Amino acid sequence: MLAHLIRKELLDHISSLRFLILSAVGTLVIWLSLYSGYLYYQNSLKDYGLAQAATANRIREIDAARSYSEFVLQGYLEHRPPAVMGIFIRGLDAVLGRSIPNMFNRRSVRSWMEVKPLLAVFPPLDPGLVIQAVLSLFVLLMTYDAVCGEKEAGTLRLNASFSVPRHRLLLGKFFGALLPTLSAFGLPLLLGTAVILAMPDVRFTDPELQRLGLVMAAFGVYLTVFVCAGLLASCMTQRASTSFVVLLGFWVTAVVVLPRLSLIVADSVRPAASIHELEADKEAITKANTQRWREARRAWSEAYAKSEGEAWWQSRKGQELQRLDYRKTRQEVLFEPTQAAYERLEEAFRNRYQARLNLAVALARFSPAFAFNGATVRLAGTGMDRQARFLSVYDQYYARHLTWYVDAVDDSYLKRINPDKYGEYTWDLSDMPRFTYQERWPEGEVRAAMVDVGILAIWGVLFFVGAYVKMLRYDVR
Repeated sequence: MLAHLIRKELLDHISSLRFLILSAVGTLVIWLSLYSGYLYYQNSLKDYGLAQAATANRIREIDAARSYSEFVLQGYLEHRPPAVMGIFIRGLDAVLGRSIPNMFNRRSVRSWMEVKPLLAVFPPLDPGLVIQAVLSLFVLLMTYDAVCGEKEAGTLRLNASFSVPRHRLLLGKFFGALLPTLSAFGLPLLLGTAVILAMPDVRFTDPELQRLGLVMAAFGVYLTVFVCAGLLASCMTQRASTSFVVLLGFWVTAVVVLPRLSLIVADSVRPAASIHELEADKEAITKANTQRWREARRAWSEAYAKSEGEAWWQSRKGQELQRLDYRKTRQEVLFEPTQAAYERLEEAFRNRYQARLNLAVALARFSPAFAFNGATVRLAGTGMDRQARFLSVYDQYYARHLTWYVDAVDDSYLKRINPDKYGEYTWDLSDMPRFTYQERWPEGEVRAAMVDVGILAIWGVLFFVGAYVKMLRYDVR
C-alpha cells in the first residue's frame, strides 16, 4: 500500500507543469553556479601563480640590491593559496585576506574583494548559496499544497475513505515529494560536479574528496528539512494559499532574518571591544616601551662617555660595545615586554570577541539555513578556520624571519666595524627563511560540521513529527 501511495505521489509531481518548470530552472541555476565557481577558482589560481612569481622576482631584486634596508623599505608579499573547495562553497573566501606584507606591517592583508572591488557589485553565485536560498524555496513551492491542496481539490476525502492509515498517507507524501526533489536537483549537481572534477586544473586531495562527499550529504539533509517543513505547513492549514504564506514567512525568517537578528542580540548582550581600541592600546604600549628603551640607551651612552672619556661613536671599540648593548636592551627592554603585553591584549580581545561570536552562533543555529551554511563553509575550508590556520603558520614563519633579519643586520654592522674579530662582511640570502603553506584538514572541523548537520537532522525530525501529529488530527472534510 505504501509503495502504491509513493508511486501515485511521484507521478503527480513528475507530471505537473510546476515540477517541470522548477526542475528546469533549478538545473540551469546549479550548472551556472558550478561554472561560476570554476571560473572563480581558475582566476584565483592564476592570480596566485602570478603573485608567487612576483614575490620570487622581488626577492631576486633584494638580493641584487645587496642591502638589508630593502626589507624595511618595501619588503615583499606572501600569499595564501586558493581553496579548491571554493568552487562549490565560496564562503568568506572573497573577503578574507590573501596576501600579507612580509615585514613589520604584516597584518595589512589584501583580499580578493579589495583587489577586484567590482566583484562586490555582483552577488556571488555558488552551489552552496543556490541550495541555501534558491532550491530551498523551490522545495517549499513543491510541497506547500501536499495535503491542503488535495483537500481543496476533494481528493483527500476520497483517499481517506479507504482503509489507509494516515501515517502511511503522510509517508507516501513525504517520499513522493522527497525522491523527485532530490532527483531533480541532485542529479544535475552530481553531473556538474563530475565534469568539474574531470578538469585538468582542478586537483582534489583525498581529504578534500571526503569533505566534498560530506558537503553533498549536507545538501541532501538540508533539502529534506524543507520538504518536512512544507509538509508541516500543509498539514497545519486548510487552504493552499495560507500554507504558501506561512512557508514564505518561514523561509524569510530562516534564511534572512534570524542569522542577522542573532548577531544584533549578541552585540547587545556581549559587546566586544573594537579592533581600533586594541590597536590604540598596542600603540600606547609600544610608545611607552620605546621611551624606556631610549632612556636605557641614553643612560648607557652617558655611562660609557663618563668611564672612557669620549663618546661611543669616536672609536671602533665604542661602536662595537654600543651595538652589543643595543642588541641586548632592544631584546630585554623593547621586544620581549612589548610582545608579552601584545599577547595579553590580544588574548583578552579574542576572548571577548569569541564570547560574542559563540552567543551569536548559538542563537543563529535556530535557523536551518545558518546551520547548513556553517557546516558547508567549515567543510569547504572557505571560512575563518582555514584563514586562522594560514595566519598561524605565517606568524610562526614571521617570528623566524624577523629573528634572522635582526641577527643579519646586527652581524653585518659588527663585521663592518670590526672584520678582524667578526669576519669579513658578505652578502648572503641563502639562509633566509622562506614561507611555505601546507594545507591541513583537522578532524575537529569535520566533527564541528557534523554538529551542524545533526542540528539540521533534528529540525527535519521535528518538522516531520509535527506534520505527523497534525495529520492524525487533520479534518479531511
